[in-house]
Amino acid sequence: MKEKANRLIKQLYEEHKTYNPFLLAEKIGIEVMFVAFGKTPKGETVRFKQETLILINESLIDKNERYFVLAHELYHAIEHNNLSAYYTTQRNGKGTLEREASTFAGHLMINQYKEEYGYLPETFQVLRDVYGVPENLELYLAN
Repeated sequence: MKEKANRLIKQLYEEHKTYNPFLLAEKIGIEVMFVAFGKTPKGETVRFKQETLILINESLIDKNERYFVLAHELYHAIEHNNLSAYYTTQRNGKGTLEREASTFAGHLMINQYKEEYGYLPETFQVLRDVYGVPENLELYLAN
């Protein structure tokens, strides 16, 4: 799972020269919108005809977690193009598709951190604080 995520991240970086999920979505042609979902979901990938939209809960608009949620949904948009998917705290880590998306998102956030600050995050807590990476991913992201 980790190797698959890292291959996709490398490919995306080679094509688009960024790890930032907002810039990646823009460069790939996926529109990102903040919408009023209520408490859940945090994000959802929606396909309509030939268009892919990623909807992010407007409650995250000013929260660092928006980066992780978008990265998670971006994986669904790229790799699970026949499915609509959503991310909630309750579903994170359950099922192969959700684990894959979260693993990708966590690794993308590690790379974004390095791109932004010039060095790898010293602790997992830094990723939690800066990008909202959920605590339950620490084991999946360990080297």
